[in-house]
Amino acid sequence: MYNNIESDEALIQSVKNGDCDAFGPIVERYKMALYKVMYRMVMNRDDAEDLVEEAFIKAYRSIKKFQTGRPFYSWLRRIAVNNAINFLKRERRSNVGPLEYVENTLSNGRNDPAQMIRDKMLRERISAAIARLPEDARIILSLKVEEDLSYDEIGKLLKIPKGTVMSRLARARMKLKQIFEDMEVQKHEM
Repeated sequence: MYNNIESDEALIQSVKNGDCDAFGPIVERYKMALYKVMYRMVMNRDDAEDLVEEAFIKAYRSIKKFQTGRPFYSWLRRIAVNNAINFLKRERRSNVGPLEYVENTLSNGRNDPAQMIRDKMLRERISAAIARLPEDARIILSLKVEEDLSYDEIGKLLKIPKGTVMSRLARARMKLKQIFEDMEVQKHEM
């Protein structure tokens, strides 16, 4: 029986030795973090859950290839991001839902009804603006802002040069700013 305090390395070694039960704590440890990344990329709960499950299945099947001593979550996230990119290429999603993760980033004024309404309106505006971004901009923005990856890490993950990461991120930020400005103009025209 395994618990969630054992190191990734110990659990992975147990899985490599044939103990499939040792993978359970790994799944529990990383499923929510991975879900957040997947959701921000595909912006659909069911698809995000499927991609997380698929990533864990692929990781389990490829665990013998994992190099012990390296960060497991980075390896797992790479598998998941590659799956999501392939999924987006296949599906070319046009209908995107709201971003739930925004809810956790706003005000602490949970007991103030007026603040709660302002927060809700801001969450909706942020969700709507991000939903209007092209998928490549959503992906690179979420990897930088939410996952706090470096330019080099994003470049390796997406298999693009660091300079390309920087320019795409700058364009994504400018596009997001333009979307917010357009939304403000539309709001005042109503």
